[in-house]
Amino acid sequence: MDKIQKFLQKLRKNERGILTKTLQDIRRLKLEGYDIKVLKGFKGIYRLRKRNFRIIFYKKEGQGFTLELTYRKDAYK
Repeated sequence: MDKIQKFLQKLRKNERGILTKTLQDIRRLKLEGYDIKVLKGFKGIYRLRKRNFRIIFYKKEGQGFTLELTYRKDAYK
């Protein structure tokens, strides 16, 4: 089990559902309506804000790949 799946397992059911849908949207690159910015100092790596969580991802060959999913306070360490 990877660390994203472990992180999701620790969350409450409603938070897990919201983040699972968001991760599916990233995978499909259906990103309309999300708060997304390019990370400074990194080429092609993006940050998506969803509530108190941050998802770091990149785009490649028409798909989105999640690098990290974490709480806001821990995202940029």
